[in-house]
Amino acid sequence: MPERRELGEAHLAPSRMTPDWRRVEVASHRFGDHIADGIAKASEYKTLIEHGTARCIAHVLGRALDRSSALAAFGRTGEADYAAMRDEYLALYSNPDAPAWVVEQIDWLGTHLIRTAHPSAQTISYREPYPLTLEELLVPTEVRVGELEMTVQVPGCYDGSTIMELQEVLTDHKLDRDPGLQAYLSLPNVNAMSGDIMEGFHNSLIAVFRHEEAALRSVCDLDEREREIEDFVSERGLYYDYLTPDLEVLREQVQDMVDLVEREDRVYVFYK
Repeated sequence: MPERRELGEAHLAPSRMTPDWRRVEVASHRFGDHIADGIAKASEYKTLIEHGTARCIAHVLGRALDRSSALAAFGRTGEADYAAMRDEYLALYSNPDAPAWVVEQIDWLGTHLIRTAHPSAQTISYREPYPLTLEELLVPTEVRVGELEMTVQVPGCYDGSTIMELQEVLTDHKLDRDPGLQAYLSLPNVNAMSGDIMEGFHNSLIAVFRHEEAALRSVCDLDEREREIEDFVSERGLYYDYLTPDLEVLREQVQDMVDLVEREDRVYVFYK
């Protein structure tokens, strides 16, 4: 049996370079006021930083590397290569010598890039915190296991090499053969890097049904509702032929309680 590998805090993006912090400090003196004003404006209105502020941060961070870096290129052109930028700024983010203000600005830059590309990206916490951090914000991320390609949610503090490790873990769990696990990991608020994927899956799964109406009938306890209607009608000497559930209304009633996911001719019901 293959070894089950789980991912956790130890897999935050490692530092793979020696940043030139002196050059970063010099650049921060030149652009610091503009960046501070941009962050202050975002904080006042509880929004993301603006694109211009993000470019300034990337320019300053790019000075830690070199002109050919993706961060420097974004600072010059405003065109983002997200994967390359992510791996560069996460190497700085996790560097033990990184000043606190650098870590803070990377959070502002990274969350700007993620939410710009994925406006509906959710957070690990049920109530979204502000300001956002890379450890909190989930990024829709493509993974491939065998012939299966699907999107899972990975916190923004993980780099490309760790995502490759995640694919190995999902391969060990035979994700491509497990539609229930696929359904679970497709949910926009499920953190694929939570540490124990299978435990989370089994703790969240309520039941599996052949179709949506059967799932809604069970979750909403329609049998009990129908018995109440039968008693009500019978007491008044009335008769009815059959009842037709309004699936749209039932979906609205359960949307804050459970998630329903259809996968391979089955409907999986999960706790929120």
